Amino acid sequence: MNRLILAFAIMLFGTMNAQIKFGINGGFSSAVVSGKFDNLTQGYYAGVFSEIGIPGALKLQPALNYVRIDDDSYFQVPVMMKFYFVPKVNVQVGPQFAFRFNDSASKNNTTNFGAAVGLGADLFSGLLFEARYAFQLNEAFKSPSGEKLHFNIFNVGLGIRL
Repeated sequence: MNRLILAFAIMLFGTMNAQIKFGINGGFSSAVVSGKFDNLTQGYYAGVFSEIGIPGALKLQPALNYVRIDDDSYFQVPVMMKFYFVPKVNVQVGPQFAFRFNDSASKNNTTNFGAAVGLGADLFSGLLFEARYAFQLNEAFKSPSGEKLHFNIFNVGLGIRL
């Protein structure tokens, strides 16, 4: 029985290993605090990703992005499940984490998490397009008035599989 489980695990790992691709991505990033669209801030993101093929029309895409918006910069870690509803177009959903590393104000949380949704397309020769909106689930700012403020992010960009 142990040999059967080991053989199955090796076969599964070999199949999964063959379907892992890596790439780089980057593009435009914009942030809004708690849905107040009159205070949009703009910046950019750049990073690396891996794409893990799953049998069927699914792919898992974890990424590590450096994001710079105004004077704020942080690492963004989206872990997106991509559902291909037509051959080269996908819907993305998953958790997204953000880790600020140069924030000196004590009123801001340095670790944030949220849920992201987006659309993507595989264009040609490994080039891909992505647009994603992340809704922050924890409080980004410690407001003195007790108001819960969230830092929602919109990313749109290009990537290339290496």
